[in-house]
Amino acid sequence: IIACLCGSPPNTTFSQNNGIIALTKCASRSAGFACAGWLIFIGLFGKVGAAMASIPMPIVGGVILQCFTMVFVAGMQILGPLLKVRRNSFIVMLSLAFGLGVAMEPQVVAANGVSSFYGKNLDHIYGLWPRHLVCDEFPKVETEVSPSSCAVGNNAITVSEADCTLIGGTYTPAVTEMVETKTCANKNGNCCKKYNKGMDSLRTSIILVLKTPYGIAVIIALVLNLILPHEKEEEEDDDEPM
Repeated sequence: IIACLCGSPPNTTFSQNNGIIALTKCASRSAGFACAGWLIFIGLFGKVGAAMASIPMPIVGGVILQCFTMVFVAGMQILGPLLKVRRNSFIVMLSLAFGLGVAMEPQVVAANGVSSFYGKNLDHIYGLWPRHLVCDEFPKVETEVSPSSCAVGNNAITVSEADCTLIGGTYTPAVTEMVETKTCANKNGNCCKKYNKGMDSLRTSIILVLKTPYGIAVIIALVLNLILPHEKEEEEDDDEPM
């Protein structure tokens, strides 16, 4: 909230910090404050920021790869002892299935393509909640109601007006009218003239959560943890072997 009031985008925590903690064994708040100070310093001086930005991408990629891999390893270390219980194994399995599934097949939730070419059209027509369902006013296109015709005697044929005049027929032009289209008026996102702001915002929020692997996986895990009953502990056999 404070970041938005100051004119910057909303801030969030990053899970790779857990990987850094596991890698360095340092979870001190002082280290976090020091990193924040360095980031502010880099942002104030363009030359320093340019030097940091000039770091080759393979080096940046190697560091990021270590961070996110450590996040995975740390997560497995936490889940390891818990996976001995069938209930926990089922919850983790289904959560990973939805999270990885959305990551590999995002069009199941939202059929976005490249935003600059046909992406808005796909988002409007296809997906789990197509955007045309929250549109209040659709654009209109000219649609042919009845085709043109050329009457020659008792027969009617379809030819151009010039050809109809040459053969001595009576030409009747096509009848058109403007009708609403729910499948976009062109291929450049002209799909709706007025959206329902409330429902469109709700749709955007839900789609954003569902198409984010972290979001859908956590939701599935929480729901399953609430509805699945706990297993009864196995009774130990008190009989001693003879």
